[in-house]
Amino acid sequence: MTGAMYAAIGGLKSHMSKLNVIGNNIANVNTYAFKAGRMTFQESIYATSRAGSNGGVTAGGNNPSQIGYGCSVGSIDLNMSPSTYAPTGIDLDCMLQGEGFFLVGDKDGNILGNDGVKQLNLTRWGSFWQDPEGYICDRYGQVVYGFATVQNPDYDPTVTKPNEGDADYEEKLAAWELASKKTIVSTQLVPLRVPLSAAEPTKENGGITTTQVDGKDVESVQWTKGEPVYPYLTEQVVDGKTYMTNNYPPTSGKAVAPGGGNNQQPPAGGAATDEGSSIIAAPNTDPTSISKEMICQLKEMQIDKNGAIIGVASNGDTVVVGYVAVANVDSPDGVTHMDGPYYKAMGGAGGVRVSALGGVLEGKYLGNQVVKEANGNDPAVVPDPADAIVNEKSVEIRNGGLEASSTDVATEFSEMITTQRGYQANTRIITVTDSMLEELVNMKR
Repeated sequence: MTGAMYAAIGGLKSHMSKLNVIGNNIANVNTYAFKAGRMTFQESIYATSRAGSNGGVTAGGNNPSQIGYGCSVGSIDLNMSPSTYAPTGIDLDCMLQGEGFFLVGDKDGNILGNDGVKQLNLTRWGSFWQDPEGYICDRYGQVVYGFATVQNPDYDPTVTKPNEGDADYEEKLAAWELASKKTIVSTQLVPLRVPLSAAEPTKENGGITTTQVDGKDVESVQWTKGEPVYPYLTEQVVDGKTYMTNNYPPTSGKAVAPGGGNNQQPPAGGAATDEGSSIIAAPNTDPTSISKEMICQLKEMQIDKNGAIIGVASNGDTVVVGYVAVANVDSPDGVTHMDGPYYKAMGGAGGVRVSALGGVLEGKYLGNQVVKEANGNDPAVVPDPADAIVNEKSVEIRNGGLEASSTDVATEFSEMITTQRGYQANTRIITVTDSMLEELVNMKR
């Protein structure tokens, strides 16, 4: 068999591989968030029959004489460039307008730092919904990760705004702004879940308190049944680092007051301490439900441009469930395609950084890590720079639609024509080579 036939066989295999890539692209022309592939050819091995020479004193040089043996698959790449917006009319459908990925995974994820981010799946497919347990999931059951709204441990309903003429006005104003907020955004990367529903307030659970006014007992209701109950923060030390992690309120027991114990009455507003929430969540009374706690019934849920998942509770409160996290990969085209719409940041992708949109968590670190300056004998506590949350300014989320497939049918059809002709030309080489071998065999009859 001649070298030409080997070269043609390599060409046939390579062109068939390219046709497979083209076929996959065309098959997914209507697949939301699909990223088209591209195959390139590369030359195969060469046999050198005569080496090149630079020449000598009297003789000139000559070029090397080499014969190639066909081609092979050079690379199969993904084009991760953002595609166009495809409206669906579903409020929780969303598209990343710009580079980046959504992070999805299991419900039991406990990610405190950047090291745990790579265990999550990356996706551009933003078809989300609320499951029966209140988790925000995609249509394959993967839970969306982000930064949840939690109870503010520094909330003080009695705080007053400082006067502009006060000494240290700026510091007092910052302290007032923090203390006046019932909720804050936690920087722990968690599966996003709708807040729980408050239980019926009673004296036993701290929902009804009694105070003496002019010698008479006056009862005060600390919360209303069904209002949203957010997770609270508790301290967790891992490998010498201090984190503040999210915990869900209990469904029984007695509510506690901020900074106090169970013997103190909780103020209104749902503040929290390391010991627990100041509102008791309602246990699930529906035996057919999957959820272990009653979740807050939210209406008109949607995702805004900064990734905030917003809904309206039955009492009229606007509830921010949390903010969808966005992952940025050093080399987006180097991610590894997994099953369905998912990718992994494996070899070739580089590192992964987590970002929040719209400056919501600017200057913060994953896991609510405690940052301290050096004080006397106490050394400074400086988190890993990779744990810093990136303030992504060039990306927005568009809701009510998904990202369309990046397949360009015109380009794929053109590539299909050239691939077909290339395959056809290689078959002609095999045919001609076979005819030449036949003539060789028939030289002596």
